[in-house]
Amino acid sequence: MIKLIATDLDGTVLGPDFRFRDRTLEALRAARSAGLEIVYVTGRPHRWIEPVREQLEYDSVAICSNGAVIFDVARDEVVHAETVDPGVILDLRARLGEMLPHASYSVETLAGAYSEEGWPDTNLKDAHRRTVGPLHRSLPADAQIIKFLVRDDSMVPRELFELVRHVGDESVSVTHAVADLPLAEVGQPGLSKGRTLARWCEAEGITADEVLAFGDMPNDTSMLQWAGHGYAMASGWPGVIEEVGRTCPGFDDDGVAQVIERVLAGD
Repeated sequence: MIKLIATDLDGTVLGPDFRFRDRTLEALRAARSAGLEIVYVTGRPHRWIEPVREQLEYDSVAICSNGAVIFDVARDEVVHAETVDPGVILDLRARLGEMLPHASYSVETLAGAYSEEGWPDTNLKDAHRRTVGPLHRSLPADAQIIKFLVRDDSMVPRELFELVRHVGDESVSVTHAVADLPLAEVGQPGLSKGRTLARWCEAEGITADEVLAFGDMPNDTSMLQWAGHGYAMASGWPGVIEEVGRTCPGFDDDGVAQVIERVLAGD
């Protein structure tokens, strides 16, 4: 029996405009009405959850920044965070700088973002919470880092990911979440969406067999493999589809909604 739906956001239930499609929105509402809990599991920072809450009444938690943050949406409060020591990130930044002369860098912390010159604007509403300057000068020694981002538009996405993972070695975890963007996302060693979701579900008394999960990119793989009913979006990364082995129709075909509708109908 399904008790919880865990879903990625971008490319899974949200389009590039950060909006739900109508059918998906109705399916999620129907699931909530039927007593199923919904947990968003996203690579986005917790401060970007508000546009989701505006579209769908939501009183559960969101697992953000690839598992680094558990955010209570109703209370607007971080209830758990897995951070990385600033010294580890600054050391990695220095080593990458020698190998990636065209890269740009940004750090997400619980208090806001710190970006170097050249980091592209991604959300104008973040301007008042973003400090711009060399990380070794601007990043506080006690910063609670939840994600370090490396972007290099001169590289192929997979090659950048592999390089950052190699340089980071076992001191960090590395993933990527946007198919056509050369962006590597760095977090605490061993961190993943799947690990955090599993720990949260265990605390709530929910087993993997009771979880229905959806995602489309490599940062979703651990979650989809852990869940008893994990679905890779047909519109997602080919490698994820191969590793997960179970798919649903793509985003444009309301794949998540189709599966939820079947579950609610008892099929």
